[in-house]
Amino acid sequence: MENYIKRGMTIYSFKQLVAEGKLTWGEAIGNAAHLGITGMELLGQLFFRDCPEPHEDDIKAWKDLMWKYGTKTVCHDFFVDKTMYKGRNVTLREAADIVRRHLKFSAAIDCPIMRIGGTFDPRLFAEVAPMCEDYGVKLGVEIHNGSSSWLLPDIQETIETIRQKNSPYLGIIPDMSMFQLHIQDAAYFVAGARRQGVNPALIEQMKAAYETDTMEEYVERCNRMLNETSDPAEQSFLIQCRRTEYHDPKTLLEHMPYIVHIHGKFWEMDENCEETSIDYPGVLPVLVEGGYDGYISAEYEGGAPNGDYFEPQRRFQKMLDKYLGTYPSYPTVEPRVVENGDTLVLSNKGFKNLKNDAGEVTGFEVYGRSYYYRGIPLCLVNDCSVTVDGVKYGTDKISFCVDGETFTFEQMATVQAFYWNYGYLAGIQVDLPGGLDESVEHEITLQYELRTYYLPFNSGGKATLKLKAIQD
Repeated sequence: MENYIKRGMTIYSFKQLVAEGKLTWGEAIGNAAHLGITGMELLGQLFFRDCPEPHEDDIKAWKDLMWKYGTKTVCHDFFVDKTMYKGRNVTLREAADIVRRHLKFSAAIDCPIMRIGGTFDPRLFAEVAPMCEDYGVKLGVEIHNGSSSWLLPDIQETIETIRQKNSPYLGIIPDMSMFQLHIQDAAYFVAGARRQGVNPALIEQMKAAYETDTMEEYVERCNRMLNETSDPAEQSFLIQCRRTEYHDPKTLLEHMPYIVHIHGKFWEMDENCEETSIDYPGVLPVLVEGGYDGYISAEYEGGAPNGDYFEPQRRFQKMLDKYLGTYPSYPTVEPRVVENGDTLVLSNKGFKNLKNDAGEVTGFEVYGRSYYYRGIPLCLVNDCSVTVDGVKYGTDKISFCVDGETFTFEQMATVQAFYWNYGYLAGIQVDLPGGLDESVEHEITLQYELRTYYLPFNSGGKATLKLKAIQD
């Protein structure tokens, strides 16, 4: 399955192990790198003191880790702490300033994407769009079951703002929790309910109902049962059940132009390297169909089978291999067969007659490439000629057009700001009143000489092709 989807991992997956002293961040990142994971997703507050105002030695330590293991920072997760002030929510201006500070932090650690989670004023994306563009960092809203679901009006309004702004720096980040087919025992809230003594029959009832109810029916069931119980553990369990969602993976296609990152949530990987509850077999082909070429950042929220903390990560990567191809799975592309003998000096695109403002044909243009491996300023073109059906035209008749600007050969002697780069086409214009006969093919030779930077002699290129008039 040809695709350019890349592999990432969020350090959130290892937060507890690092906090308990069972792993260092270096060990977590190093082991991920050995699995072929190249992109690290960062929750800044897990590593950086005082984030988003980090200490310089923390920035250096993080960059050293990225260099050591050959990885790169691909996303930074943060929240707008809406309730940071007792008795009121943050204002839109205060929220925008929080985003600005995280943008500055992301730019400082060379991180190209930020993922904003939780709840916020949907006007925020319009407010911060210029800041994102100034810092060169993309901002993606997390699409997550429950708190930031597609079903919520504020999220729909935010997505509509992203569409209207049409900025490459604004987008969405789907979390795979939106595609949960089953409620399995490994789900953290199921395990928590069992520990808290919730009636096993209730747990099984809710697991079974999720398989048969529509999402609307399931939410109604959860609400009804919440009203019927006063047990805090049961209420907590039912609230988590109510957050569980499954959407058709094809929904991703309509959002594909705005997807800047993917959160690869998983709770349990079985021995066949399948996630036991999330519809990865449905989602991954849709991402390929839509042309997604960013990262899937593995986010594990589960235990350690047989005490091996990395076995779930290995299985997750093998699952991606199964549906996306062994990583890296870039397709093998055969060089194209070029018809009509295109060359590195003269293009086979054809010739074009040139007209002045009065509509009079004043000459013609052919298209030449610089064969020299380094880009050269036009002042280093030492000589040039165009020969048509045996008639040669020299530098007194020739002009060059590069990047929309045209210079006579005499003017080119002082042009240092416009470059003729390797393989790029320049319009070689010949002053010839009446131009060329467009009804016939012409044998055209382009020959030029360049003064190169370090060779003690000038270097030349020459090619001859039979060219037709370009049809507008």
